[in-house]
Amino acid sequence: MHDVATRAQALTLKSLGIPNGEIERITGIKPRTLRDLWQKAFSRGFDPNAPKILDSYVEDAPRSGRPLLQTPRKTARLQKLVSKN
Repeated sequence: MHDVATRAQALTLKSLGIPNGEIERITGIKPRTLRDLWQKAFSRGFDPNAPKILDSYVEDAPRSGRPLLQTPRKTARLQKLVSKN
């Protein structure tokens, strides 16, 4: 998994015409992952001729799953138990 800044860098390099192998060497992002990133960015409104890359082009999509059951009360209780000698 690559952070948002690295994905934005890879997207910028690709939009400048840098070969996928060179982008992999610089960022560590594999060509297949780069293709997926490129397609996802386009589907989110990316324009390679525009001067900026928005976070929404490269950020992770929301993941499904069970929400956390942690409440402020539970957090306080856990902190109290952990800090107990």
